Amino acid sequence: MTYQVLAITVKELKVLWRDREALVLLFAMPLFFIVVMSWALQGVYEAGTRDRPVRILVVNRDRGDRAAEVLSDLKGLEGILWIEVVEGNVLTLERAESLVRKGRFPLALQFQEGFSDAFQPAPPSPSPDKTPAVLVADPGLNRPLLSSVRGTVQGAIQRRLWSARLGPLAEGLGSGGGEAGTGMLGVRLLSRFDDRRRPTAAEQHVPAYTIFGVFFIVLTLASGLLRERQEGTFRRILTAPMTRATLLVGKLVPYYLVNLVQIGLMFAVGVLLFGVRPGSVPALVVVSLALAASANGMGLLVAALGRTEAQVNGFSVLLAVALSALGGMMVPSFVMPPGLRLLSRFTPHAWALEGYHDAMIRGLGLRDVLPEAGVLLGFAALFFAFALWRFRFDR
Repeated sequence: MTYQVLAITVKELKVLWRDREALVLLFAMPLFFIVVMSWALQGVYEAGTRDRPVRILVVNRDRGDRAAEVLSDLKGLEGILWIEVVEGNVLTLERAESLVRKGRFPLALQFQEGFSDAFQPAPPSPSPDKTPAVLVADPGLNRPLLSSVRGTVQGAIQRRLWSARLGPLAEGLGSGGGEAGTGMLGVRLLSRFDDRRRPTAAEQHVPAYTIFGVFFIVLTLASGLLRERQEGTFRRILTAPMTRATLLVGKLVPYYLVNLVQIGLMFAVGVLLFGVRPGSVPALVVVSLALAASANGMGLLVAALGRTEAQVNGFSVLLAVALSALGGMMVPSFVMPPGLRLLSRFTPHAWALEGYHDAMIRGLGLRDVLPEAGVLLGFAALFFAFALWRFRFDR
């Protein structure tokens, strides 16, 4: 019995060794996942420290000295880097909003022209629409970080306000003093929805995990094509007057429709169970059509590269999980290190998530998501072109 077990073991080891690509994938997939997730999650535990400060833009339009004083106090705090100049140019509000909207920075702090006037003994009451200072935030930013930064800025303003009005007496009060200065700082989301509308967790997770699920079609599609190729189905079909491109398109259409049904079901669950507000439906449809094309293209690519079932399974799971982690499905991109955040732009996942967030969270419309949809279609075309070049119909 021992000899039989040993013989079977040796035989299986030989089979595994012959398929070295599949063997490597068994180790590469968990290793890559560990590296990506560990690297990405550094921001969750280290964001706001001296080594990993939160980078916030500053636009100072104040005509007095008070904004500079508050900013000086803020720069003395650890864990936040205040940036007034980008690429050699002093920031304007329009430029700062553009950088925040593009995801390069999480927040921008703007000091209005009348900021110093609010420090007078009898300052004019700030209108709700124009507070002396404003934090401009991407609506996709998580609330704990926004609340933490808002509290930090509000505390710095409040201490300077007490110092200006009470002089030396304020030194013993610290940052206390009840509600003084609480009307000095407002928060404005870069969204076309009402500023009081905050994105829910479901509005961020539903699109993320929809994209994650869509790319698992890669495994089903690639396995099906590999099986038919190994069984000789393609050779028999091609004896008919049919081009290879026609054959592949006919094989892919059912999977494409499955993806669209999958996306529709996921968003229906989000709307019915979690109250997700879809925003612009035409924009969602366009992004979904491009996303499904990209996922199907990747499935055909894996089918072209994989020669055995083990290889196809390994490639499919590796791409589905690793690219989802890298593309921001599991870890928000704003907590990723800059290098990893740059790499995420080379995944279709990141562009699809950006398109969904534009429609659902930022309140943008069809025209605004066309760049993301175009990039997704570009990924699809690249996948299809390479797959058609490498695909073999007879083995």
